[in-house]
Amino acid sequence: MNYHSITTLIIAAIIVENIVLFMLFFNKNSGKTIRQYYNQFTIGAYTLDITSAIIGSYLAILLAPNFYMQLVYVVIIGLIHDTSFGLFLNSINTKSSKILQFFKDYAKEYGKKILIVDALILLSTLLVSNFLYKTLSNTIIIFLGILFTYIGLLFVYSF
Repeated sequence: MNYHSITTLIIAAIIVENIVLFMLFFNKNSGKTIRQYYNQFTIGAYTLDITSAIIGSYLAILLAPNFYMQLVYVVIIGLIHDTSFGLFLNSINTKSSKILQFFKDYAKEYGKKILIVDALILLSTLLVSNFLYKTLSNTIIIFLGILFTYIGLLFVYSF
């Protein structure tokens, strides 16, 4: 993780999630399903999105020591995850699980756009992590994580 630390990666994922929430919250034309996701699953949705970005980014970091290759790998990992998760959802009955049914409805509403959005989220997480690691002290990074977590929770409970 020569361009990142686990701390910067976690904080970067939180910051990127907040940017996404900001865009969704202030764009009244954003999709119905995604708004329902945050409204219904609140902190669970917030946590799922952040941990998903951390996992995908961390795997790319483990697989590629070069920062530019990490950017390529994170897109590939995201595509593999989204495609296999979509196949999984289509192969099971999701009616008994609210969250799995949501993901199925979300895929119907957005289709292949999900692949682009998720790739941008993963790329942004690596880019922000790299920026934080190279420019700020650990103390400031941790403070930013706390600050953005607070802001993110305000957004989540405002949907």
